[in-house]
Amino acid sequence: MDYIILILISIILLFLIIYLYFSNNIESFSDNNDWPSTWSDLDSKARNNANCEPIKKEWITLGNISTWIWTVPDSCEQGLPHTRDKDIIAMPESYSGDYNRTIEHEKIHLYQRRDPQKWINFYKDNWNYEIFSNPPEFMPKELIQKRRANPDISIHPWCRWRNRWWSVPIYNDINNLSLSRAPIMWYDEKENKILENPPAEWLDFFGKNVSQIEHPHEISAVLLSEKSLKNNLTHASKILLNKLNLF
Repeated sequence: MDYIILILISIILLFLIIYLYFSNNIESFSDNNDWPSTWSDLDSKARNNANCEPIKKEWITLGNISTWIWTVPDSCEQGLPHTRDKDIIAMPESYSGDYNRTIEHEKIHLYQRRDPQKWINFYKDNWNYEIFSNPPEFMPKELIQKRRANPDISIHPWCRWRNRWWSVPIYNDINNLSLSRAPIMWYDEKENKILENPPAEWLDFFGKNVSQIEHPHEISAVLLSEKSLKNNLTHASKILLNKLNLF
């Protein structure tokens, strides 16, 4: 009898060791492992010598979602918080922004990663947004080559609004490849023009105070995490808040 109990304890310990090993090495299964293969030459240069090895890992619960919080070196994504796979939020070691609001923002990206089809359906049915893994063949090459990659939208980085406008963040200075200072250019496929500002119709629908406009994943994360925007509702945010039960 004692021998059987000893075997059972050994099996439980073995499973516990395996679980802890894979939990602490979760990046091995991260969809971000494939993300660098989609980088342009400019993306690679912007991340040259970056170190994203976690300094500290903490497993926490945020409402109804649990995740790892990785503290990473400031060189990782040039000091920008981001998500890495379905349950990793990476925070720079010296981050000086609003920590709680940023965690709330990144939590929305985890929801998007965990159930992407629901968000895809919402964008299409309610915001007239479509997201894609690749750009259209007719898009100007200068936009494709200069696009700045973003880990939070790595699976479907390209987006089109109302079957016409494509928003593309680009490196505007190849001598200073800044991830945070990448202006959003708008390609109008109907007129075959590149615009520097969002179309008037977009501003009417989403408002002028959205801080990250490159992609519906970022737009929705901003709308759901910034209190000031919740108190100043636009057409887009009203629809989003009314449809939260979808997620």
